[in-house]
Amino acid sequence: MQNRITNNLEVMELKKQKSIVLSLVISAIVMNSSLVVHAFESEKVDNMQQTTPPHSPFDYIIREHYYGEMLSWKDVRPLIPRKATFQVIDLDTGISFQVQKRAGNQHADVQPLTKNDTQIMKEIYEDKWSWKRRAILVTIEDRMIAASMHGMPHGGGALSNGFPGHFCIHFAGSMTHRTKNTDPTHQLMVLKAAGKLEKYRDQMDPYEVVDLFFTAINQSDLYLLQMTLAEPYREHAATILKRFHRIGAAAKDLPYKKSDQLPVIALELPVDLPYYDLRQKKKSKSVTLTLIRDGLTNRWEIYSKDFFN
Repeated sequence: MQNRITNNLEVMELKKQKSIVLSLVISAIVMNSSLVVHAFESEKVDNMQQTTPPHSPFDYIIREHYYGEMLSWKDVRPLIPRKATFQVIDLDTGISFQVQKRAGNQHADVQPLTKNDTQIMKEIYEDKWSWKRRAILVTIEDRMIAASMHGMPHGGGALSNGFPGHFCIHFAGSMTHRTKNTDPTHQLMVLKAAGKLEKYRDQMDPYEVVDLFFTAINQSDLYLLQMTLAEPYREHAATILKRFHRIGAAAKDLPYKKSDQLPVIALELPVDLPYYDLRQKKKSKSVTLTLIRDGLTNRWEIYSKDFFN
């Protein structure tokens, strides 16, 4: 009898602890925390050593995340023939809407299914259509697949949905129609949707970290930007995004020169940076990015103060 009472008390205590954890997570959402909680199922990423993202104090509560399956475009394409409808879930917000595939050989050209779906998509992009890439999950035949979308209507459209054209969804290995090359930013978002971005980031050389730094600014992506910065400087990431709204240099014309030989411990990289401020006024700034390789993790991180001084 005593053992039964003890067991019941232990069960009650465990339920109480779970309730506290759930309340903390719900509170984080209510307070508009950047913590992402996904109330849906997908294939769990196995054998991945996840590092704690730098932006959320609640990540210790739910270290086991559910992400999408990283399936290549050649395997996804047969699953979504022309006029197929499927669900898109925005990874950062958990908001979902329905789309229909209209065309696309190198990636999927899709349209929101209804006017309501168009409105939901526009809310995800804060009521402004944008070329910004976002990590998404696509549900096809009971599978949750990692993908990336942008939010800019372009080209033709055939549905009466209030969406003036179509938009693009990329998967692992998919390419642009015109250049027949992969879009690096879309591929980063696919990695994010698959839960593999942290590990990929840890293996970057210093120049790849700098490229990610500029990509994060162009995408106004706080999470990506924080991933490039050393711990003492991550708190300034929002200031950097506010000050340097958009980098003016094209990806093929990066504002720095790479050395043929990778540095071993540290790198000082002079950058002549054209950028646009929040008022879309073009400016320029000469800065030096300082990157140091962590002795324990071998991870290259940016230590420069020039971007928020």
